[in-house]
Amino acid sequence: MVKEYADVILNEIDLALENLDYDAIWKMVAEIHGANRIFFHSVGRPYINMKNFAMYLKHFGYRHHIIGDATCPAIKPGDVLFIVSGTGETETSIRMAQKCKEIGDIKILLATAAEKSTLGDMADVVLRFDCPLPGVESSVDSVQPIGSLFDQCVIYGLDWALRIACQKHLGRRNGAGPMHSNLE
Repeated sequence: MVKEYADVILNEIDLALENLDYDAIWKMVAEIHGANRIFFHSVGRPYINMKNFAMYLKHFGYRHHIIGDATCPAIKPGDVLFIVSGTGETETSIRMAQKCKEIGDIKILLATAAEKSTLGDMADVVLRFDCPLPGVESSVDSVQPIGSLFDQCVIYGLDWALRIACQKHLGRRNGAGPMHSNLE
């Protein structure tokens, strides 16, 4: 039974990432690389997966902050706000994006499942994963609980595709960087 579902789930992930927009990935790499600092925001399970990607950027030497951490400073012009929101309608994320628009000169990057959304309209670059969520259309059906496929796509889409693109941009072949923890 486990093998049967494992094959189905791996196939779902493959289908959801099959038409990943690599132009959007390279635009995100350019914004990340050109940013003074990268600020990350998400809620729920995608928050955990997003932190995994943020940690890799730290390893590569990028300055980043997780919104909500006690040490998170004020966002300023020249920074990037990277949001992960399955529906693109997360209220806290929308308020943060609006605040960035008010401040000005802050790029907004969005990883989402929604083809059209409030956050998508506000974002400078949108990376879409073709995943079913309540209120979000998808060409992929899933046997998994609501949101699970999106969570997996955040891991694979950010960790696999976007992280590797950042590595290539920096001319690195492996995942470790100069800022990897040495207190393990």
